[in-house]
Amino acid sequence: MENLYKDIYNIILKSNGLNDLIKGYYYLINNPIMVFNSDFQLVTYISPFLFEDETWNYTIKNGYLKIDLYKKIRRDLKESDDYKIVTSLSSNRRLIINLKDENKKIIGIMIILEINTKLEDISEEEIRVFSNLSSKILLNQKFNGDSITLNMFFMSLLNNVYKDKQVYLEKIKELNFDLRKDYYLLIFDFNHQYNDKNRELVENYFRKLFSKILVSFTYKDGYLVILISKIISNNEIESINDFIFKHHFYMIISSKINDLNPISTIYKDEVKVLKLLEDSIKDYILYDLNNYLPLLPLISLNNEELLNFINKNISDIYHYDLEFKTNFLDTLYIYLVTNKSLIETSKRLFVHKNTITYRLEKIKELFGVEYDDYNQNIVYITSILIVYYLKRSINKIII
Repeated sequence: MENLYKDIYNIILKSNGLNDLIKGYYYLINNPIMVFNSDFQLVTYISPFLFEDETWNYTIKNGYLKIDLYKKIRRDLKESDDYKIVTSLSSNRRLIINLKDENKKIIGIMIILEINTKLEDISEEEIRVFSNLSSKILLNQKFNGDSITLNMFFMSLLNNVYKDKQVYLEKIKELNFDLRKDYYLLIFDFNHQYNDKNRELVENYFRKLFSKILVSFTYKDGYLVILISKIISNNEIESINDFIFKHHFYMIISSKINDLNPISTIYKDEVKVLKLLEDSIKDYILYDLNNYLPLLPLISLNNEELLNFINKNISDIYHYDLEFKTNFLDTLYIYLVTNKSLIETSKRLFVHKNTITYRLEKIKELFGVEYDDYNQNIVYITSILIVYYLKRSINKIII
C-alpha cells in the first residue's frame, strides 16, 4: 500500500491534467484506459496499440460513446455502484468505474480494458484513489472553460445539438468564445490508415503547427476534425502538403466560417467533397473547399444526370486520351487547379516543364481550349472532376 501511494504521488507531481494522470495510471496497471464525460464524449484515453476489439477501436475513432452502448453499461453498472467488471460489451472484459462529484452525481465514466493485468488484481484502493482524482480534474475542467470543454462544445456543434440559437449564444458567452475571429474547419481522413502510431504522428504534427491558432481538436466518423481561428499561411500549406504527401493522407479545409452554429452542415459538405476527391483524383494535397463548391449540388445527382454537366471540350479530350494514350485531361486539370503554374504542374505529374508546355499547346490546337477565361476554367475543372468521379464509380463511361 505504501508503494501504491508513492507511485500515485509521483504521478500527481508529473500531471498537468487528466491526460497526464491517465497516462501515469496506465503505466501502473498496463491496461488501456478511456474516460468519458456525462455527454458521452471521449475526454481522454491511453491506448498504445490497436486491439482486436471493434467496440474499443470504433469509440476511439468516433470520439464518443454510442447511446446503445451506454445503455448496456447501465444495465450492468447501476448509478449507485462505484465500479464493476463487465463482459457484455464485447469478448474482452472491462472494468467500468463511475466518476462522481461530491454529491454522488455521475459526471463521467472510466473504462479499463483487460489486456495485460487481470482486472481482479487492481485493488479497490487503487480504483478509489484514481476515481476520485479523475473526477476532481474532470469537474474542474468542466467549469474552467479549458480546451476539453471547448472540444465538448465543438463536438456538440458537429452533432447539431444547439438547434436553438439562443442556447448556442449562451454557450458561446459561457465559454468566452470570440466570434470576431475568422474560423476554418480542417478535416483529416483517418478511415483508411487509422492506427495509434499514425494518430500520435498526426496529432503531434498539427498541435505543433497550429499551436497559436488551434481552437478544437476532435474526432467524428473516423475523421480528425480541427477548428482553427486564423487562415493558414502559404508556408503552412506547403508544410501540410509535404506531410500528407509523404504519408499518403487526405485532408480538406473549409471556406471562412462566419457563423459557427451551422458547422454540422459545413462539416457534412466538406466530407462529401473530400470523399469525391479521394475516390476520383487521389491527390495527396490539402484540398480547398472553395475550389470545389460548384460540385456540391452535383454530388446528389445520379450518374446519368451528371453526364449532362460535362463540357464538350472535356468530353473530346477524354476520348482523345483513351484513343491515343495521351495524358491531356490530367495535365489540363492540374494546370488549372495550380493557378496555371508550369512548375507545380510538372512537379505533380513528374514530367519536365517543357512536356507540360507541349501538351498545353496541343490541347489548345486540337480542342480550341483557352486558358485565360476564369469562368470557362471553372467549367473545365468541374467537368473534369465529374469525369474522374464517373470513371471511379462505374469504371468505364461513355460521354
